Amino acid sequence: MLKYVFKNVISLITKETTIFVIVIICQISSILLSLFSYGVFQNYKAETNQININNDVIENEDDWPEFGYDLGISKKNPVEYKTIHDLCEEVGNLLKDKVANLYIECNKSVMMSLDYVNGVYKPTEEYYKNTAARGEWVDGEWFTDEQIASNEKVCVASEVMKEDYVNPDKELNLKKISKAVKKGDEYYINISGDEYLVIGFLSDQCPDIVMVPWGVLPDNYPIQDTPYFYFNRQLTQREYDSLIAIYEKYFPDRMGVPAPELEIYDPEQVYYYKTNMAISLFIAIVSAINFALLFNYIFDKRKHTLAVLRLNGCTANKARRMYLTEIMIIMIPLLLVCTLVFNRFILPWIDGLFPYINQVYSLEIYGIMAGMYVAVSYVIMNIMIIIHLRETPVLILRNSN
Repeated sequence: MLKYVFKNVISLITKETTIFVIVIICQISSILLSLFSYGVFQNYKAETNQININNDVIENEDDWPEFGYDLGISKKNPVEYKTIHDLCEEVGNLLKDKVANLYIECNKSVMMSLDYVNGVYKPTEEYYKNTAARGEWVDGEWFTDEQIASNEKVCVASEVMKEDYVNPDKELNLKKISKAVKKGDEYYINISGDEYLVIGFLSDQCPDIVMVPWGVLPDNYPIQDTPYFYFNRQLTQREYDSLIAIYEKYFPDRMGVPAPELEIYDPEQVYYYKTNMAISLFIAIVSAINFALLFNYIFDKRKHTLAVLRLNGCTANKARRMYLTEIMIIMIPLLLVCTLVFNRFILPWIDGLFPYINQVYSLEIYGIMAGMYVAVSYVIMNIMIIIHLRETPVLILRNSN
């Protein structure tokens, strides 16, 4: 049987050179497109998995994306609280539940740590729970919803600010620390000319800290540091651009520094990679069909010879194996050569276009893909040859006369 196989291959090369060249080109394109399609598909999965993960809520606070636009805000170059307040309100309206925390060090002592809950910035209750768990909460209560809703001038401060504070076991420099003046049983701190009732005290491990809720500072209160947003999910490109636009609206004269970079979740990438994958797979399928049709044309030209062989004892099963062997003699060497060329030359070239594609190939993957390609080709060609051999030799010879 091998004698006839090699005879057919040599005859194809010498007598049907054009057809043979087309067969080789078709086979090479089919193999390379199959390798490429697999890589694009795996790259697509890696990209979309990353996207989907990044679009989920990030539970670990240490992994929250941070956004702080410097803009030259400092003690010598402060901005008014009204500007920061309005900017942060717009950011909250834009990003809603993606805003996990807003942190502002207004100056050396006054600060805010806020969660965005149902459209309202509220002092972070986790801060209260954590300080209490560490033994740093001394006395009093945390901010209530009623106090927040009515913009009551209340605050939480360090116990070292009490005007009558005494701790003989610690040496503390209290000269530069703001004083909480006692009136009856209550303490008040003066912030920019207004009195704020101290409703809770932190231990002396947190000196010179005054925490206030959102919306209680005077409009012209000087903010001396950058507000920092922490997001519990990644932003889309559109959200990021809108965020920058808000800063440009409130700080048109301070936008000389580059915008902070964030990893962006962009749903449009999903469409891009789905389309790319679909096109690649479609091309590979069309190439495989063309390959099968081309060999069907070759087999049609050999019908008369095959009919004579079958009348002289060549069974349909033996003819099927002969044709399959001929196909495999051409396919397998080309498969090995194309895989080597793809790995050495094509893959490094497309690595810049598909960031994950280089990670999905290995010797094992190439082996699996080669095995799958041969197996699929074997099944498809088997079906084609069986259909081709259904016609009887006698009928073939009768039709050819």
